[in-house]
Amino acid sequence: MMAILGAQTIVGVFASPAAAEEARAALLRAGVPENRITVSSGLTEDGIAAEAPGQSYENQPGQPAWDSAMAPYGEAVRSGACVVSVLARSDEETDYVAELLRREHAYRTAIRP
Repeated sequence: MMAILGAQTIVGVFASPAAAEEARAALLRAGVPENRITVSSGLTEDGIAAEAPGQSYENQPGQPAWDSAMAPYGEAVRSGACVVSVLARSDEETDYVAELLRREHAYRTAIRP
């Protein structure tokens, strides 16, 4: 995705590729341009094999608050979940997309600057 001044990325974590693709389709129907939607999934279908060794950075001393807040999403991706990321151009679009992802059964959402 290309950077847009003042834009934010909304991230929704889904339990399966099929659920993520359904959310992507809902975003397209809602008028979100395809070039601002990304669907990412783990590198393996085996959730155990997808786990990264070692400890997450979530509770490490000296970590910025943003890193700690985003750590659960990295863990979800590494454990085989799918992530839909959407680049929003306004606060209103950010709120709308986040709500749409929740309606489409994202089990976690986050807004990144």
